[in-house]
Amino acid sequence: MRKLSKQIIFIAIILFAMPVFSQNKKALQEKREQIEKDIKYTNKLLKKTKKNKEKSLSYLKVLSTQLKNREELLQMLNIEISFIEKQIGETTIKIVENRKIIEEKRKELIKLKEDYAKMIYYTYKNKHSFDSWVFIFSSKSFNQAYKRLKYLKQYTQHRKIQAEIIIRIEEELKKEIEDLENQKINLEKDKENKKVLIGSKKIEVKELEVQKTDKKTLITKLKKSESRFKKELHKQQLAAKELDEKIRKIIEEEIKKERAKEKKEGFALTPEAKRISDNFLENKGALPWPLDKGIIVQEFGKQQHEVLKNIEIYNNGIDIATDKGAKVRAVFDGKVSRIFLIKGEGKVILINHGEYFTVYSGLTEVSIQMEEKIYSKQEIGTVMTDKNKQKTHLHFEIWKNYEKQNPSHWLYKAH
Repeated sequence: MRKLSKQIIFIAIILFAMPVFSQNKKALQEKREQIEKDIKYTNKLLKKTKKNKEKSLSYLKVLSTQLKNREELLQMLNIEISFIEKQIGETTIKIVENRKIIEEKRKELIKLKEDYAKMIYYTYKNKHSFDSWVFIFSSKSFNQAYKRLKYLKQYTQHRKIQAEIIIRIEEELKKEIEDLENQKINLEKDKENKKVLIGSKKIEVKELEVQKTDKKTLITKLKKSESRFKKELHKQQLAAKELDEKIRKIIEEEIKKERAKEKKEGFALTPEAKRISDNFLENKGALPWPLDKGIIVQEFGKQQHEVLKNIEIYNNGIDIATDKGAKVRAVFDGKVSRIFLIKGEGKVILINHGEYFTVYSGLTEVSIQMEEKIYSKQEIGTVMTDKNKQKTHLHFEIWKNYEKQNPSHWLYKAH
């Protein structure tokens, strides 16, 4: 469950991916697997709303997300294929280099063995005439005898060293051959992986083209109902405004309560509230998602309307598409500030986390009470399904006092 990266990020990934992913191949594979998981889940959501897709803006939003998913997956597949191609090239060069090293060591070993054999043969042939003690005691002087003794020691040591060198080179040669065989095995695996990835890429390209055509056709059909979408947008804007005003009013009341307690200016927090607030901030980018499964279909901030041309909409949070009957959970420890209703948009829960507030909108059922202490990942309600719009979306916001935050920057792997 995650938000899809924007196209500009993909370009940056392509430019810098090779050095990054060459350091961490596992990270690349994990990212691809996550995208594939998202695509599988999104397909599931698309199938559920396909029946009435001609009338469903929700279907279009999920389809747009799926297209982004597939585009990102293709980018990742291209990067992974390039990475494997580079790895294949490097392994091939290593194999050639290793073969040269092995051949050189074989020649060296043959020469050493030949020299050692000659040395042993010469010693054996002259063992009687070359008797050590005879050779030493036949010396004409003590000085000559000393030199002959020293020579014999050096000769014996040289034979020993030669034997050790032969053993060492044999061991090195064995290891080089083993490394070469392993590299050959890895090369074959990489080539097979490349084939699989190229096969996956072909399938994804085909699916992408089909869904692009589907989106284009759907937008054309939906544009015929432009007046209906304008009315829906107007209703949504009114609901968003009502939600915004209620949240601001509640936050203002919370601040006043804290000021009254501490009799101080500003948002003075109790020690417990300050601890929760600090912990909330420390977990930025690592907060659990408010749903167990889901995909972001509408991002935070200003964006183009999916159907209405030249009309921009502003989202105070993010909208997450999920399964019918999905349970909503708190993203952090806190206390329930308010539970209220927005007509046509379902129930809303606002949870206080010190300076921070989280908003869960679009619920059909609530399983908590006012002022109740809440813990991270605790179930707080159920997402509402709008049958007419074929929509099961949770609207989620994060505020710091009066300042709206982009939830994607706070949730784990949401951007």
